[in-house]
Amino acid sequence: MTMEIIKQLGLMATPLIFCSVAVMAIILERIVYFALDKKRLQNNSDDLKKMLKTHKNHAKPLRDEFVSIALSQMKADYHKGVKLLRVIGTIAPLMGLLGTILGIIKAFQKIASTTTHVSPNLIADGLWEAMLTTAVGLMIAIPALLFAYFFSTIAVQRLQKLSFALNQDSLNIEIEKNR
Repeated sequence: MTMEIIKQLGLMATPLIFCSVAVMAIILERIVYFALDKKRLQNNSDDLKKMLKTHKNHAKPLRDEFVSIALSQMKADYHKGVKLLRVIGTIAPLMGLLGTILGIIKAFQKIASTTTHVSPNLIADGLWEAMLTTAVGLMIAIPALLFAYFFSTIAVQRLQKLSFALNQDSLNIEIEKNR
């Protein structure tokens, strides 16, 4: 953002810039995390399968509980940052709306303080601030919500696939035990 645009955001500049930086940082971190995850997922899958085989003499519910605990930890890792993206995606337009209201108030204050005729130039600055903060709030919210959905979908798909494979392995162990 140029300094002129930042100045025009008025009071909402700092929170909107903070939200924008946070969204970009989370998105970049999650992209890197998921790009590197294929190897990590395979290692975790192999480790969990070994753990199942190590505990093959335990009852199936106990083995499944071990898997459930491990998957819960993986779920937390996969969803890291997604809640914050959703929160920012929700509040950024509200901050933009607040900036809109503040900009309109500024425009009306200028109108009220003038003793001459009202010209469009007099209120244009306040209205520009009003429209700009709304646009910036939406420009932050839309990618935040889209990426939150995208990352959440990837996490759910990968965890479901792993969970299915581990449940199948646990069932196979049980079948082998009962032969």
